[in-house]
Amino acid sequence: MAHPTARSAGRTAWFILAVLLFFSIAAPLNQFKVPPIMPVLMSVLGLSTARAGLLMSVYAVTGLILALPSGLIFQRAGARLTGLIAGGSIVIGAALGAVSTSVGGLLASRVIEGIGLSFMAVLAPAIIAQSFAAEKRGTAMGIWSAWVPIGTAIMLLIAPALTQAGSWRAVWWFGAGFAVLATVLYLAFVKPAPLPMLGARPGRAAPAAVQTVVTAGSVLRNRNIWLLSAAFGCFSLAVGAFGTFFPTFLSTVRGLPLGRAALLASISTLITIFSCPAGGLVSDRIGSRRWPFVVGLAVSGLLLPLTGSLAIAPLIVLLAVIGLVMGLIPTNIFSAAVEAAGDERQSGLAMAIIMIGQNGGMLLGPVIFGTLIESAGGWPLAFASLAVMALLGAVAGWLARVR
Repeated sequence: MAHPTARSAGRTAWFILAVLLFFSIAAPLNQFKVPPIMPVLMSVLGLSTARAGLLMSVYAVTGLILALPSGLIFQRAGARLTGLIAGGSIVIGAALGAVSTSVGGLLASRVIEGIGLSFMAVLAPAIIAQSFAAEKRGTAMGIWSAWVPIGTAIMLLIAPALTQAGSWRAVWWFGAGFAVLATVLYLAFVKPAPLPMLGARPGRAAPAAVQTVVTAGSVLRNRNIWLLSAAFGCFSLAVGAFGTFFPTFLSTVRGLPLGRAALLASISTLITIFSCPAGGLVSDRIGSRRWPFVVGLAVSGLLLPLTGSLAIAPLIVLLAVIGLVMGLIPTNIFSAAVEAAGDERQSGLAMAIIMIGQNGGMLLGPVIFGTLIESAGGWPLAFASLAVMALLGAVAGWLARVR
């Protein structure tokens, strides 16, 4: 059989990227269905603010436990079986949550959903790393990095309407249905065979074929990947805390209707959908992964605490700016981790290490923020903590030796 032309290989890689993006969205869409309707859940289930944060934090428990195993499983099981595990876990967890009759049952269903997030976050970047050469990888990873803001924005915009039209269970059923469709598309179009690496020059072997073999042990001992994981963990601390409670703050403290509070909270998320790909394009152009995400973390640390004190009009502008700078962070940390591994074939394990940071941050962020809300310092202290989280991430990222 003749080898595909560079042009047809390019089209295939970008199409697979589009399918991967749609498939990946199923995870954050289900993860972030809680924040826009948290006041409703607190009322119906009789939850305190701190305990309500567990509905977000527990999602990350399974992800944290399975972070490294998911990378190793992907290396052995391949893309197809790993994708089935990822999508199937989200479908089963969302369906069980929709029929649960107790807080314990709902929390257990969130743990099952978390399995899907853990595998999804390892699967997609690994396929992208094997499909795109280094000079195209930042752009491709930037497009895929929009999976979290897109999934989050969808729920911020439609969850209040679904709840008002039916109940909170309608939100869970929507999440399960989306995951079914996304999984079917993935299994239909993403094949386990590695794709030609887009961006490699014709007549030259793909970089992965000529590199020195990198073992799993060397990746696990790689100091730079662990520092990147710490940086992403701090980012997830801040995003997990802010994303979980900001709609509730706007509703209960500022007195906004639930739908308007969720819409306002979605501004930064919507902007990030476009700034993530832009962040990858910028890093490809300047030849640096570190500068964009370190600057993004530092600026986020300065701006996030201000969201708890501004009037609505300037708050809208601030949220837009936050969305612009936050898009620089995940895109370039993902790309930097893949390159720090030294071999695209080990990209799944490198991403698994990054997911330890992400899930650790998502686990602790809502709990810390919710606890601070109920402390003497209240909401002001909770918002101030966001600066510490993000700035610590900037320091960790700066210490990592990446291009």
